[in-house]
Amino acid sequence: MKKLLLVGLVVGLLGGLVAGVSFAGTIDISGRAGLFTAPGASGTSAMYGLSASAKLTDSLSLRGAVETTSYTANGLATTYTPVTVDLIYSQTVGGLLHPYAGAGVSYNSTTVGGATTSSAGAQAEAGLRFDFNGFSAGVEYRYIIPDLNHTNVNASSYNAYATGSFSQSLSF
Repeated sequence: MKKLLLVGLVVGLLGGLVAGVSFAGTIDISGRAGLFTAPGASGTSAMYGLSASAKLTDSLSLRGAVETTSYTANGLATTYTPVTVDLIYSQTVGGLLHPYAGAGVSYNSTTVGGATTSSAGAQAEAGLRFDFNGFSAGVEYRYIIPDLNHTNVNASSYNAYATGSFSQSLSF
């Protein structure tokens, strides 16, 4: 039941992202790279992916992302791939600086020793974005709960990203 609810929520939020794009006309695409600290693993692993976000208001945006990382946990090769949807609240300081905080849900695929499982998760993030005439870059910290059935198991990531923009108008 939790997975069905999460799938419905993700579909609804992604629909909101598409609707936001159709009204706002702009979607921001980001390449992301960072360090991931997994539960049960020693050290960190490289995590990379893509995200797309659309402004809903001047302070709120909706972001969808797909990232992946591979690491060794308990002696087993592991690949973790979350698909996330986040609601982000940001403010503008001095025109160029944008501190933000957000939270969202995720659908996670984890492959351990060749066996793949999926889970519903959640995350919260805080970051700082800098704007440079149509281009932006930023840093972010994410607190991740990869499986809502096991909320005592958590992970984290530190990310850096670069964003460019393009306009997209949807007419019906």
